[in-house]
Amino acid sequence: MKTKKFVPATVLSVGLILGSASSAVAANSSPKPTPTVSATASTYEAQLADYKIALAAYEVEKAKYAAAWKVTVKQYEATWKVTLDKYQADRKLLVEQYKIAMDKYQSAWKSSGEQYQAARNANHAKREAVNATFQLAVVRAQAAFKTAIAVAVTADQKTAAATARNVAISAATSARKVALDALGAEVARPAKPNSPGKLVLPASPIQPVAPIKPVAPIKPVAPIKPATSAKSTTSLKSGNADNKNMKSKKK
Repeated sequence: MKTKKFVPATVLSVGLILGSASSAVAANSSPKPTPTVSATASTYEAQLADYKIALAAYEVEKAKYAAAWKVTVKQYEATWKVTLDKYQADRKLLVEQYKIAMDKYQSAWKSSGEQYQAARNANHAKREAVNATFQLAVVRAQAAFKTAIAVAVTADQKTAAATARNVAISAATSARKVALDALGAEVARPAKPNSPGKLVLPASPIQPVAPIKPVAPIKPVAPIKPATSAKSTTSLKSGNADNKNMKSKKK
């Protein structure tokens, strides 16, 4: 009898153990929560792909823009340099030509003045020689007259002495006139050569207005990455907590 009572208790115990084990296995094999993928995340990925394409196109346009602007600036600077170099070369040539003309003018005027002065001095020297000859003839006529008048006694002798003096002076005057006429007119002053005048320099060129820099290509704006949804975060946290509980029960 004792044996028959023991068997049902043993069976009952085994059943309880198996039941609890199956419950544990069932609890351990419950599905884990998975994060939900929102439509916003997929939209962001599409926007990000479009942004990368637009960014690559922007970089190409940016390089073209920089190269075109560099060419424009170089062309502007080269054109201005050509204009400035031409102005400076023309100005230098004009100054050199003016200097040559001024040197020639000054040299001609100096030479003309020297020639005039030399001819004038020579003419004056000849005139002075003629006048000196005339004065000497007058002095001699006067001396002869004084000598004759000193010994003259009669009126005829005195008259003859005066006549001789006058004739001598008249002859000296005539000779003086002939000699002066032979010299001709006095040397006239030379006419001043045409002066180059005041140097007139060309006006400096006006620098052209610098080119206006065009508007640069606009860099595309990156899409804003959406934040993780609160529902997905809560589900993940709950699943992690259940897993921890199951692990602790197994231990």
